[in-house]
Amino acid sequence: MEDKDITELLAKSYDMHFHIGPDILPRKYNAEELVKAEEGKIAGVAFKAHSFPTITAINAAKKNAESSVQLIGSLTLNYFMGGFNASAIYASAVMSKKYPIIVWFPTVHAENHLRKNKSKYEFPPEWVKDPSFVARKKNELRAIKVTDWNNKLFDKCERVLKMMQKMECILATGHLSWKESEVLATEALDMGLPVIITHPMQRDIKMPLKVQKKLADKGAYIEYCYIMYLDRDHPGDYPPEEQVKCMREIGADRVLLTSDGGQVRNPGPSECLHEYVKLLSKHGLEEKEFHQMLVKNPKRILAHE
Repeated sequence: MEDKDITELLAKSYDMHFHIGPDILPRKYNAEELVKAEEGKIAGVAFKAHSFPTITAINAAKKNAESSVQLIGSLTLNYFMGGFNASAIYASAVMSKKYPIIVWFPTVHAENHLRKNKSKYEFPPEWVKDPSFVARKKNELRAIKVTDWNNKLFDKCERVLKMMQKMECILATGHLSWKESEVLATEALDMGLPVIITHPMQRDIKMPLKVQKKLADKGAYIEYCYIMYLDRDHPGDYPPEEQVKCMREIGADRVLLTSDGGQVRNPGPSECLHEYVKLLSKHGLEEKEFHQMLVKNPKRILAHE
């Protein structure tokens, strides 16, 4: 695709995974800065944070400035939110007036993340780059799991799912292991919840393609992120030709393209997605497929279709 065509496409697109600040980890934008920077460049952005609910930042940004950029709120079920906290989900959902909120299951406090993260810290000090930051060691934390030894969801997780069903939320699997994600997603889909499988190609998750396809066939959306390729580990870990092959096997009608951006050194959502489209188009993806993954699928999720 040509740059002009990509720009026109992105003006109608939604980035369903973008980190904003202020958060413990440094971020490129707060809500108001992001809206100002992205005006006219993208149709909508879902705001994510590891440590706070983003709907309050969204409502403040809307009050202080008019914008055409649609904003989707979320919260992440880390210990900062009390883990499996149904009341926190209820509060954010009530405060979101236009769109359903996204509930990310644990990320930095997921057992899978803590076990596979090579640092001895919850947030490595070199990531935060603040001399006043007090880092916690991972062994000070109790890791969060969603399944027991029998591979069944814990009761507290079931209660969270029921609140999400009541408040018509969107589920994203976070940094859980792929086996936990499979159990969680299957239960949520059976309950009628929209489900996003969070960056299953990421090396700490590595969900097999056959499982991605199985969940997609049940109605889940499979997320592929530009930041995975750009700088999360090493570009060679996520060959674009392999990503395209997986997307094709899953089917464009069940894939989301997101940035997973927001890091200080990285571009904003529209630029991330612009570069991602350019990258993937070189390996065979066509405009109609990009339109499906960036425009149609996010709208279907947000409409609970």
